[in-house]
Amino acid sequence: MDALTSILPFKQLLPQKLSYDKQETFLKLFILASAGILAFATRLFSVLRYESVIHEFDPYFNYRTTKFLTDEGFYSFHNWFDDRAWYPLGRIIGGTIYPGLMVTSAALYHALRWFHITIDIRNVCVFLAPLFSSFTVIVTYLLTKELR
Repeated sequence: MDALTSILPFKQLLPQKLSYDKQETFLKLFILASAGILAFATRLFSVLRYESVIHEFDPYFNYRTTKFLTDEGFYSFHNWFDDRAWYPLGRIIGGTIYPGLMVTSAALYHALRWFHITIDIRNVCVFLAPLFSSFTVIVTYLLTKELR
């Protein structure tokens, strides 16, 4: 270590011994970040293996409603009668669904567009689940850190 410190003029930038509290904080942050990355990677596995596609009917319905919401706005979305759902009867969308997922996807899409990040709404819908799985790790940690 002495040879390294004599070569580098920035001795103060080298890591010093950390106190117990700093070690504990660093270890907690490292484990939390690792768990968040692992949760993200686990949910991202199908995207890496099968490409960025929507596999089933329910996620496709959520994608279609989110696309309608981003294209037409919330008022039209709330009053939308979808003739393709529950064929041949159709379905009133605004009063029969919980729009939390669609509104979240649309808000994220518009926020990214506001920052001039061009992304397709389908990709927002596909990558929202891995993002939320990472958030779930953080929320679970915050809810359970006081239990001992």
